[in-house]
Amino acid sequence: KMLEYAAIIALVLCLLALIPLFVFGQPGWLIGVAIGSVIEIINLFLLFKGSEVSLKKLKVTMYMLFYFLRMVLFLAGILITAIFSFGFTSLLDPVPEMANSLWGVVIAYAPMQVIVFVVMKLNHKNTVTIAEQEEKKE
Repeated sequence: KMLEYAAIIALVLCLLALIPLFVFGQPGWLIGVAIGSVIEIINLFLLFKGSEVSLKKLKVTMYMLFYFLRMVLFLAGILITAIFSFGFTSLLDPVPEMANSLWGVVIAYAPMQVIVFVVMKLNHKNTVTIAEQEEKKE
């Protein structure tokens, strides 16, 4: 259900990012929001899979591995858009279409964390024990 909410929010953000594209001719916002939304949806999936796998195997290292993978994805999204937006020394010139894409990625990352927090609080669930709670229902 959380992935559905995230997909709806991502779609709304992409639609909002069309405004700078059509009004100002800046596609970077849309590119950044799209990249950030995809990474955020993958991160939500890894959040739940990480807790599920770590609880089934009863190993904290599995949860930490998934956490590390999520943080690497966050950083990769920011680094890739920054490199294409601002260039990378003399190897890569800035791509004009990617201007403001870094801000788009940050905008896409922000509401997803709020979604996780609010939905978990409303359902009185903890991301670390969610797989355990689901097993009790069955």
